[in-house]
Order: sequence, then C-alpha cells, then structure tokens
Amino acid sequence: MFTEPVDFFVGNSYGKYLWRDTKIPMVRIGYPLFDRHHLHRYATLGYQGGLNLLNWVVNTLLDEMDRNSNITGVTDISFDLIR
Repeated sequence: MFTEPVDFFVGNSYGKYLWRDTKIPMVRIGYPLFDRHHLHRYATLGYQGGLNLLNWVVNTLLDEMDRNSNITGVTDISFDLIR
C-alpha cells in the first residue's frame, strides 16, 4: 500500500496503524473492533449487512473527498452544507 496506493481498504481495529501510516481511508469491518463503540452490533451478512457495507464504504469515500476538497482546492466538488 505504500508503493501502490488504493482508494480505501477494509480491516478491523488493527488496521488503524496501517491507516495512520498510509493515510488511506479505512472501512472498519470484522473482528475485533476495539476502537469503535458498538460497531459489532451491525449486521455484515445478508441483505441488511450488504446495505451496511455499502453505507460504510460510501460514507468513508465521501469523508475523504470532503477532506481533500479543502486542501487541494478542487473547485468542481463542493461539500458545503447549503448549495
């Protein structure tokens, strides 16, 4: 991940060290999840699990796009609360 960056990665609580070193967005799924409150209670299998997974991935990517839009000066992406 240091030589060939990816858009995001999926991992458990131990992945946060990789996230800190690489600054690549992380979606927390799996076991153990020590660093998030009650995330283990959300379904990860079946229809509801698929919706949860989609929600986590999209929100992680939107957070990263929002974070980068202020730094890089991208003008075609706006994450203002009021448009």
